[in-house]
Amino acid sequence: MIKKVTKEIKEFVIFIFTYFPGSSGAILRRLLYKFLIKSSGKKLSTEIGFKLTCPNNIVIGDNASFMRNCSLNSCNGKINIGNNIKVNQNVDINSSAGGFIKIGNDVLIGNNVVIRAANHIYNDNKKKIFESGHKGGRIIIGNNVWIGANCVILTNVTLKDGSVIGAGTVVKKNVNSNELAISNKQINKKIFNKIKRPNN
Repeated sequence: MIKKVTKEIKEFVIFIFTYFPGSSGAILRRLLYKFLIKSSGKKLSTEIGFKLTCPNNIVIGDNASFMRNCSLNSCNGKINIGNNIKVNQNVDINSSAGGFIKIGNDVLIGNNVVIRAANHIYNDNKKKIFESGHKGGRIIIGNNVWIGANCVILTNVTLKDGSVIGAGTVVKKNVNSNELAISNKQINKKIFNKIKRPNN
């Protein structure tokens, strides 16, 4: 009984901190996450609604910024985030169920992006999909990467340094350094969906 009450008190405190508004809320969350996250760097900034599950599996570098309603989920998985990451609203970074996600330095992530490093197992016809479990994988995002709004980054892909992912793109294969990857719906289907970024 005492254990249950203690857990509920902890959940209540985290809830209050999660939705406490203004700069005071940002300071409270920064202090809280120093204790919860495995390793958190300097100047972590989070807006209201920022949520964590299994924060002891999460590493975040310096100058990380997360806007409203972002979530990091890493139960039975790992998330390693570098320095100077800027994450827009409603982004879900999820390595739960045996996944691994590594994000480099100086990365920009647009709103409503999903980065998911595990898939449902669906090829056993004798089981319902929700009963079949998950298969973990990995997602590696290099340095100086920009992921546009509404993208989905699927399991077992690498986005190399300097790559840009156009808005609304579903990424299911590797993107090379300094390449622009965009959805086939946005270009002629005869053209390969990776376009070399121009040099300045």
